[in-house]
Amino acid sequence: AIANERSESPVAGDARARGHRDRDGLGLRSLAPGTTLELADRVALITGATGGIGGELARTFASAGARLVLTGRHEGRLERIASEVGAQTSVTAVVADLARPGDVHRLVERALAAFGRIDVLVNNAGGEGPTVGIEGLKPAMWHEVIDSNLTSAYLCCHAVAPHMMRQRHGRIVNLSSVSGKRPLAYRAGYCAAKMGVIGLTRALAEELGPYGITVNAICPGAVEGERVDHVVKELARVRGVSPEDAARSFTAGSPLGRFVRPASIAAVALFLAGPGGDDITGEDVNVSAGLVMY
Repeated sequence: AIANERSESPVAGDARARGHRDRDGLGLRSLAPGTTLELADRVALITGATGGIGGELARTFASAGARLVLTGRHEGRLERIASEVGAQTSVTAVVADLARPGDVHRLVERALAAFGRIDVLVNNAGGEGPTVGIEGLKPAMWHEVIDSNLTSAYLCCHAVAPHMMRQRHGRIVNLSSVSGKRPLAYRAGYCAAKMGVIGLTRALAEELGPYGITVNAICPGAVEGERVDHVVKELARVRGVSPEDAARSFTAGSPLGRFVRPASIAAVALFLAGPGGDDITGEDVNVSAGLVMY
């Protein structure tokens, strides 16, 4: 495990010096006329922090004043993003495989030891899974994609929710996908996992609402980056088409005609985690450039 831990962020310290106030205990601080830090002093646990979306989540939440607990499986990448956002805020970084209950327990214990509470959980960990027909989808492949995308979210909610319930407030944001809403041939494992994340989100929203905890999902479309590039190549292979044609299949139905930027997903996550999301729970919010509208 690695850690980049500081007792206080410069942003949080500045907020205290200006005499911020907390609105409804949910993290909106008044700093100066016309400026706010939506998550000043709040503690956000972000999983899957080593990928493109995870990095944007870390940067966006740091800029909003949150103190961060970051986790991922790749130590070098985790060190880089922790060092980057550590210039803005307090950071604890923990290498973990979130499909393993012991790793999740250790992660939550480290977060509580560092900051004393967890206000926001962003379940972004996951993997692209295989691109293969059902006849070639082996049980080991199935279990891996379900574990990395769905079991990891369940285990983190299972470990973090009791602490939020005692606090009587919290925000959980789960990263699903439009693939959990519409079919995508040769991607059965991934689609099943992401549909499961939507079901988990809705059930926990109902269960945890009385404790002041909101639970929402974000459903991105195809997101710019290495992961979608690999999926495009694999779809081209199994369909027998060019990579260009496979890429166009992701954008042809979009009114905007483009892939989604990681920064757009991070902005929606921040909104749901902050005061703007006070009255939003049980929702699966599309960020798909219009590819899916339901």
